[in-house]
Amino acid sequence: VVRHYLTPKWGIFRAPIWGFFRLRHRLFKFEVNFKLKNEISEAIEPVISAMGYEMWGLSVGQQNSSLKLTIYIDSSKGIKIDDCEKVSHQITHLLDTENLCDPDYVLEVSSPGFDRVLMTSKHFNQYINEEVKVKLKWLVNNRKNIKGLIKDVKEDYVIINDNNENYEIKYDSIENARLKI
Repeated sequence: VVRHYLTPKWGIFRAPIWGFFRLRHRLFKFEVNFKLKNEISEAIEPVISAMGYEMWGLSVGQQNSSLKLTIYIDSSKGIKIDDCEKVSHQITHLLDTENLCDPDYVLEVSSPGFDRVLMTSKHFNQYINEEVKVKLKWLVNNRKNIKGLIKDVKEDYVIINDNNENYEIKYDSIENARLKI
């Protein structure tokens, strides 16, 4: 797409609409990652459950030019490095045989950690009235980082109270959320 601009000094010149292209590219990338994340989650969750672990969440990102998948697993007995290794071998085999993603991927298997990573409304609901640190993808009320108590959890957003001010934060605007220790 090219727009024509009329300037008093140079007459008409043509310039591409890069801003629109970048926005469209970001939206497309977001849709692809969201779709890929759902497909991979649906495929690996039964495998992880069959091994006796709970799938806490899946994070899809990029590392250099490769797709990076980070799988968080949990168990009532806790997670050790051997558990992560077992799950990693099974998931690698599944991803390679089912062709769910580009074969050039990086796989990490981890526990949610002591300062739990919170990814879903279910996670936030488990820790109501606990302190949390939230890093946002974009500004909400001129803030990108919010630390406060989880007050309420809704289907589309979570309410966090920071210094007696409530913030309604949609899940898709959260880059990273962890319990504050």
